[in-house]
Amino acid sequence: MDVTMFLFLITLTVHFSASHVTSSENDDWQTTMEARLSILERNLQQYMKINDQLLEENQALKKLVGDNNRKYTEFSLKMKSLERTISGIQNNRKNVQIRPQTTDLPKSVNNNQNGLQTELNINRTRNNGIDQQFTTNVTKEPRKRIVPPTPDSATENIAFHAYLSTDTASGLRQHHTLIFDTVKVNKGQGYHKDDGIFILPRSGVYVFAWTVAVQTSGWASVEIVVNGQIAGSTFADGDGTSWAEGAGFIIVEGKVGDHVYLRMHENGNGVVSSNGRARTSFSGWRLF
Repeated sequence: MDVTMFLFLITLTVHFSASHVTSSENDDWQTTMEARLSILERNLQQYMKINDQLLEENQALKKLVGDNNRKYTEFSLKMKSLERTISGIQNNRKNVQIRPQTTDLPKSVNNNQNGLQTELNINRTRNNGIDQQFTTNVTKEPRKRIVPPTPDSATENIAFHAYLSTDTASGLRQHHTLIFDTVKVNKGQGYHKDDGIFILPRSGVYVFAWTVAVQTSGWASVEIVVNGQIAGSTFADGDGTSWAEGAGFIIVEGKVGDHVYLRMHENGNGVVSSNGRARTSFSGWRLF
């Protein structure tokens, strides 16, 4: 029941009751009822003001909850990225092998009662027509040196290409991460199709490219996030008669462990398409 109807019922009750009393009684009763009605109006206005304040606070709380959910998603992605980076470092340490190698020294080995000896001819000079030969018998042990492991070719060449195997759900929400589940190239094993994140295996300058396809009645705005910061975006909008496709391209300099992924810049309309007609894809490679 709204305020107008409430006041109308009270006024109607007052007039109806007034018709059954005498004139003097009616004046006193009407004065009393009008005073009470005035009090009720003031109380009602106060309640309405409190109700408006509660509505504003409710909207503020909803916004706060939404911001916290987005921050939680960001923190979860960063946590997964750090866990994979640590796991990769631990695996690399396990695979490193120290391979000692013995250097070859010119020597003549004689086995006798004194053990292993090496006879070195140090010098041969002539003095006053007399040949002087100096020989030194020194016991030697093979020297060892550490040979670094051969670099893994998988980390030398870094490139990946992946795309969506099918259309997404309709109306993806803002900051929804696109997960490209079909991986065609993944040199260096930097792309992870379980959450759609590419983690830099090596520091350097990288190129990233992506495409976004939508159908005739849909549109989508997609942004690329590099280590938690928005680095670029693209937009595709179907005009009602044909499909549309947007493409993005950036060059960034990053460090080992930085993470890169694509997400919705804002709420989308319709589905993000990916089939034989047009693919929504994500690619990247290390320049140097």
